[in-house]
Amino acid sequence: MKRNKQIAGIITAAMLTATLMAGCGANPTGDSTENVSEAESAAPVSSGSSYDDVENGTAKVKYTGKGDVPGYLELSQVLTVGESYTISEICEALKQIEDFQDEPEITYSMIDCGSDGEEELLVEAQLSAAFGLDMIIKNIDGEFVICYDQSATERSYISVSADGTIESGGASAANIHNMDYAFVDGAGEYKFFYGVTETLSVFDTYDIYVGDSVTSISAEGIDAEHIAVLEYYFEENYEERNCFYSFYAFDDSYNEVDTEEGRADIAEFGVRFKDAGYLIYDQDGINAVLKDRAEEIGYPGQL
Repeated sequence: MKRNKQIAGIITAAMLTATLMAGCGANPTGDSTENVSEAESAAPVSSGSSYDDVENGTAKVKYTGKGDVPGYLELSQVLTVGESYTISEICEALKQIEDFQDEPEITYSMIDCGSDGEEELLVEAQLSAAFGLDMIIKNIDGEFVICYDQSATERSYISVSADGTIESGGASAANIHNMDYAFVDGAGEYKFFYGVTETLSVFDTYDIYVGDSVTSISAEGIDAEHIAVLEYYFEENYEERNCFYSFYAFDDSYNEVDTEEGRADIAEFGVRFKDAGYLIYDQDGINAVLKDRAEEIGYPGQL
């Protein structure tokens, strides 16, 4: 299993900064914004013949509504499915959601989704100090198409690799961290691999929310303050997730440890999860489940 190495390193800093971060990243509310029209472009554009045309603004990219990753900024809020836009028009449209800087910092780089020898264009737009947007654009049958888009805030990150694999994550609390893994394949299709929420320290109960209901699993009699709960899922949509669980023990410095006491606490906690109807796995079991998932959807990265 690929475990995010940032977690152990940032936990102490995360605890110190949790209060400052708590007010950031709320979703926008209110009526839906007015969609941007293709007719608003003052300069003539064409479908273009190379990714250079996308970079210099002489070619537009088509928004299909596919590959949208839910977040604070979503292209679905400001673009129309089937319409095409320059990168500048997309950045300008997003100002309907948030007041960004006048000139976003945009980085373009070539990647090879699926490692099939056909290049795609990765667009990383820093819209302000707090918000950014990543997009993968592919030339499909002579038309530039947005295959993937995802926003990041000061509380989250996105990392897109040269083979089109995507890692994203952030902290929803000082002791709770989320990581998602996905990819864009050689055909330009966005696919979600898996996600995991890591909760460091459980006090009275571990609460599992499904819709309006909550299942509370007691931590009584367990040194759960030194237990981490890993909640895995294959469904990107929060409301559709069927989670399964794993655990590990850690010391006061948040280093993972293997002790007799820790194993006993994990075993007892696991029984309580099972009794509540949830699947649990040890590390070997998690590795096997993720390996099967990777083979099923053709994930090109390493676990």
